[in-house]
Amino acid sequence: MRTYKPRLMLFSHVSNTASITGAEKLLLLFCLQLTPFLECILVAPYEGKLTAYARKQGITVRIQPYPLLFGMYQPGERLEQEAEELRNQPDFASVVHCIQETAPDIVLTNTIVNVLPAMAAKTLGIPVLWKITEIMTATGYTASVMSVVEKYSDCLIAISEASARIFREAVSKPIFLIPPSADNKLLRPAQMLIRNEYRKVLHLKDSHFCIGYISSFIQPEKGLLEFIGMARILAESHPDCQFAVIGNPADQAYHDRCISEVNASGYGTRFRFVPFVESVHTAYSAMDILVVPSIVQEGFGMTALEGMLCGKPVVSFDSGGLGELMRNTGNGYFVVPVGDHAALAAKVSELLNTPSLLKNTGNRNAITAKAVYGMDVYRQKIQAFILELQQSYPVWMSGAISRSLNASKESMPTPLPSPKRLHARPKRKTRRKRRHGKSAWSQVSASSLGSRRKKRKAGAGRRFKRRSKSTRRK
Repeated sequence: MRTYKPRLMLFSHVSNTASITGAEKLLLLFCLQLTPFLECILVAPYEGKLTAYARKQGITVRIQPYPLLFGMYQPGERLEQEAEELRNQPDFASVVHCIQETAPDIVLTNTIVNVLPAMAAKTLGIPVLWKITEIMTATGYTASVMSVVEKYSDCLIAISEASARIFREAVSKPIFLIPPSADNKLLRPAQMLIRNEYRKVLHLKDSHFCIGYISSFIQPEKGLLEFIGMARILAESHPDCQFAVIGNPADQAYHDRCISEVNASGYGTRFRFVPFVESVHTAYSAMDILVVPSIVQEGFGMTALEGMLCGKPVVSFDSGGLGELMRNTGNGYFVVPVGDHAALAAKVSELLNTPSLLKNTGNRNAITAKAVYGMDVYRQKIQAFILELQQSYPVWMSGAISRSLNASKESMPTPLPSPKRLHARPKRKTRRKRRHGKSAWSQVSASSLGSRRKKRKAGAGRRFKRRSKSTRRK
């Protein structure tokens, strides 16, 4: 007997075209690991790297535009009103229709700012899983965020305790903690051939130590200026250090400022600026130390995890879930206060000055990161999550919700003609000659016909007189 596979619609907040971000990677990985248990449909606001990768993996994709509510990340006074005003957006009805047409059992909305799909799903009576991937900015209106989440969700999924903490006492919904992993068999240490090839691309010699920075999109929150400040300190005391910056500018003014700082430092030849590469394992392989200087409170730290899986020592700021990841993998010693680039330089310098510490830290990271955040651990957490849904929410997993939506579609009456067609004037019927009697539909009276003939004759007489006068003048 075939077991029913519940249908899950996953709404991504973005689908970037230039490169895929950490949040998109997490959603795609989550979706792929759910496919043995759920029928997954990925919905994105537009085409991009995420949708292309999903299709290659055999995931059904739908494109449906919808606006984001950025006030959820940094809440203000009118947040709850702004959330309700989303119902007036033209895209709201389109999303409702998209969900109705797909008839899912569950809807998942990804990131705190992706409110509209959750509202649309709850309008149809469909349970909502809200995936929290970031740490919002605490303001005097944080309670408004909790109110919106409480109203439009049934369960929360958090990627770290740092991202879950603010919701623990503020909402009544259950919170599942599912830290991410990295499903990339190429993310492993001891890839000397790849390392040597990419170091040639970066024009690095065997004697150089490469200190790396990597981000899909370079913007102030990712701390490139702080990395440059650290590099200037190291450049003075470590002449064999080179610095690789890999990423695409998201804020051109900020990127230009970073370039200006490098040029003004006097160490411009020691820096390599490279566009973001999809095959990130090649970039990590070329590095000796990875620095993750995020100055925003991160929900997790995918870059740091990927670097560890490649066997690299990692030094970072203590930024929310990033600091949590570092401590969980035994790297608490290499975490420094946010914004303190001199402290970053001190930790990197210690690694450079102690070759055994550099080597042992990288080797330990590869083992510990796999043990704590590896794919086997991640699959176990996904299975435990599915089991919890089956036990606590059997209706969601039974297909009853999908069947109810399909039944409501079938019972809908045939649409009436548009108002324009209902109230349109009938076509004017023309008179036609018939051999016997008047036209059956002609409603013109004899008197009116007579008057029309008289007018035509009078007009013809006037035209004849005008022509006669014209002839006489000639």
